[in-house]
Amino acid sequence: MIMHDLHHLLDANRAFALNGRGTTNHCPMALHALHEMGANPRQLQQFFAHWQTNYALPGGEQQQGDEEELQFVRLRQQLATRLADEGWLPTFATLLEQGLSPAGGAFHPLIRFACALENGHLGEQAAALAAWQCRPLRVPAGQRAPVQDIDTLLSALARQWEGARWRGEWITERLRQVTDAPTWASGLPSGVSSSDLLVQLADAALALYWQTGNFTVLHMVTGSRAAAIVASQLPAPWQARWQTLMWQAVAAAYVTVGAPSLQTPVWPDTGKLSWQNVLARVVESLDDHVIKLVHCCWREGLARPLLADRYLAVAARAAGLLAPLTGPDAI
Repeated sequence: MIMHDLHHLLDANRAFALNGRGTTNHCPMALHALHEMGANPRQLQQFFAHWQTNYALPGGEQQQGDEEELQFVRLRQQLATRLADEGWLPTFATLLEQGLSPAGGAFHPLIRFACALENGHLGEQAAALAAWQCRPLRVPAGQRAPVQDIDTLLSALARQWEGARWRGEWITERLRQVTDAPTWASGLPSGVSSSDLLVQLADAALALYWQTGNFTVLHMVTGSRAAAIVASQLPAPWQARWQTLMWQAVAAAYVTVGAPSLQTPVWPDTGKLSWQNVLARVVESLDDHVIKLVHCCWREGLARPLLADRYLAVAARAAGLLAPLTGPDAI
């Protein structure tokens, strides 16, 4: 699959608003995932047409009165010029300095940005960074003693927040409620001392998603991979700040879903499953979240062969090749 077909559709996506009908604009992220999984031009066009017909809204000045959209368009244009001149790192440094959380926009700007880094589309890099600034979320720092690892962090949060319920239809709305809670900072550790935090976040998110099937946790899975993609291109002095913002983001997201205690996962036998069958089904899918989750699992399975069976199990369940999660743990 040549990159031209993908970039042509990403260029066309520029006409779509930041927000769609009842959702954000998942189109560029799904197109990137489909392209990487081997979708042909017909399949890419099929998804684009589906999104355009069912979810996309016209962008820019056509959205009169939508201040966020107008801000997004202005920022996107400014950043496109800046990125063409100096690349994305100076702009990203500003995001780090301002403490903008990767969970802002329900992790979507982060995921969109990571996709754009992988496919090299400068317009999408600018759009993702603009979206990040249009939907700023800042997670207050914790005041409790530091913990050693992510499992200990989540266990501490579960002791305080397990079973908590937060109102609101949108992930970002619930994130703001959590981070605005008077007891948030006092119950959050001030740090996590491990050096492989992003790997631990990915492991915890995958296990929690297998346990719960929760929609917000799905974004923790795809967001964790996106965070690692970004980290791989950051200068060494920036790594600690980026890891801190990311574990704080995951901590807040974990609390929004009621901070369920992590159980020891029971992984199925995947001997009769294959990535070939999973990908063949998913490149024909029109479900943007299934597309992105399966793509994430496929890439992580390739990168981490010791965990490949776990990623295959999650992907197969998302693709309908394993029975869906049922029972009390499904949240």
